[in-house]
Amino acid sequence: MKTTQLHQYHAEHAKLTEFAGYEMPLWYTTTTQEHMAVRNHCGVFDVSHMGRFDVRGASAGIFLEGLVPTQVQSQPPGKAFYTLFLNDGGGIIDDLIIIRRSETDFMVVVNAANAALDMAHMMEHAPAGVQIEDQTTTSVMIAVQGPVASAVLQPLTPLDLGQLKRFRSSSTEVNRQPSIISRTGYTGEDGFEVIMQGITSEKPEAALEAWKRLVDASAACGLSARDSLRLEAGLPLHGSDIDQGTNPFQADLGWVISADKQGYVGFDAISSLRGASPDAIKRGVILDRGIPRHGFEVLDARSDLIGRVTSGSFSPVLRRGIALCRVRQTESDPGVQVRVKVRDAAEEGHLVKPPFYDEKSYGWKRSAT
Repeated sequence: MKTTQLHQYHAEHAKLTEFAGYEMPLWYTTTTQEHMAVRNHCGVFDVSHMGRFDVRGASAGIFLEGLVPTQVQSQPPGKAFYTLFLNDGGGIIDDLIIIRRSETDFMVVVNAANAALDMAHMMEHAPAGVQIEDQTTTSVMIAVQGPVASAVLQPLTPLDLGQLKRFRSSSTEVNRQPSIISRTGYTGEDGFEVIMQGITSEKPEAALEAWKRLVDASAACGLSARDSLRLEAGLPLHGSDIDQGTNPFQADLGWVISADKQGYVGFDAISSLRGASPDAIKRGVILDRGIPRHGFEVLDARSDLIGRVTSGSFSPVLRRGIALCRVRQTESDPGVQVRVKVRDAAEEGHLVKPPFYDEKSYGWKRSAT
């Protein structure tokens, strides 16, 4: 089983689990404690298992333009943006972040479980002159998330984090190590994702020192809290909420498709779907009791099947079971009363449009006010 460069710390302090071929921290204390640390203060996550691919060359921008439905070449250097890899049928191969470091240099950050597939997808379409380098094993990625994330990270970097806007990125140093800092994350909160470069498993000391300094000022968090946080924020998990059989419109991700863009992989399928109402659409559901899980049936007031849960768990903020689901378009209005089959019981609940929390109290919009 693979490990990240921070594994030594995790083995000493965390409950470990297998994820995407890696042995990773599931939690250090409890899921709820770590979750609420991020919502109210700050938490740090080792996300070094995520794939990191450097794409370089004079035609790197043109190459990526043909792979994703979002405009690439019009993005300024220093911009990080969310987008999708699509198959020819318009299904979602993966969701990802692209960082434009310069006119000819891009960092592509993908989900760990799909990293090999994503690399193969890029290599299949890469023209001569474009260099794709896998930097996953020679860099460390740490997410620093929460309303005071800036104060926690600032002592480790000369970069003025107050000047780094949301979805912007900069090359700098962290703990004296060449690094990329982006104001991005997967929790719904304000925060940063730090890629420390030139860190290997044989020489992890600079990253371990940075991690310990961050933990001293915040909370070490594992995969369980990362999942509950992204669920509360309504962010999709590939393999559960989105997959190669799901198109962007069904996933409420049509906004990543740039208007009038043509010629990318999946364009023909997306063109045929554009403007038509999808038969099913993403919604959230809050239950009065019970914990919804992937695959559970969503029923209307007449007990007719209208959809299924794609991912669900317990919400530490709401203290109730919540889920993302895909339901019939005609039955998808927020506030509609539904029932979810939890084991042998049909538990009462209602549909919402995520996020699940009050954005005046939690999330990056709260942090920005």
